[in-house]
Amino acid sequence: MSAAPEAISADRPVVPPCRVLVVNGNTTATLTDSLAGQARAFYGGAAHVRAVTAPFGPAYIASRAEAAISAHAVLAAVESEAARAEAPFDACVLACFGEPGIGAVRERLDAPVVGMAEASIMTAMQRGDRYAIVTVGQRWPGMLREQIRQLGVESRCAGILALPGNALDYASRSADSAAAVARALEQAEQQGADVVIVAGAALAGYLPHLPRLPRVPIIDSYRAALAQALALASLERSNYFAYTRSRSPSDKPGQ
Repeated sequence: MSAAPEAISADRPVVPPCRVLVVNGNTTATLTDSLAGQARAFYGGAAHVRAVTAPFGPAYIASRAEAAISAHAVLAAVESEAARAEAPFDACVLACFGEPGIGAVRERLDAPVVGMAEASIMTAMQRGDRYAIVTVGQRWPGMLREQIRQLGVESRCAGILALPGNALDYASRSADSAAAVARALEQAEQQGADVVIVAGAALAGYLPHLPRLPRVPIIDSYRAALAQALALASLERSNYFAYTRSRSPSDKPGQ
């Protein structure tokens, strides 16, 4: 084998896996366990995951009032985890599509903070011209339209489809629930979307359970947030190492 790869790898700094904090903005601990397992499977050895549940608030956010309560809980959870952590987190994922408290968390945490809505919408716009969102809950379309307007990407949205019922009922991934999600994805495609987002913590990891997929790309909002968190953390680390190496005496001429 050529010595070149060894020389290249020897010149690179050896760094530990990224530390990612995942915050479930809902108070359902079993959902946190599912999100943690999905994150660890997604990252493999690339990141260490610390997953926590909001200390108070709704079992699952379904209204603006509940989102406001959850924002306080999310900030409290992040501040508590950051204070007790042995080492700083490299990134934080708010595992709730409504992204409660994301602005406040970004103020307090000196690391990239990624929300599921923003990450998945930005990912969707890299995969297609018009995106649609499939989620659960009658109040979510109005709430999400407000979010989309704040992001300035409403012109690219082909529609928001809200499945009926309680979102936590879908977390079981029963055959009936999976069929309902599959039908909604097909409806989104029929409305003109060329990429569809499966939105919300309860629908995270749903794709392998669907009886069929539409012909357009599907974005799992949680996986999009996990991917973006790792990308941002890796970019910040790369920038840091590039800067510190440029200041190393061994890199200066004549030494």
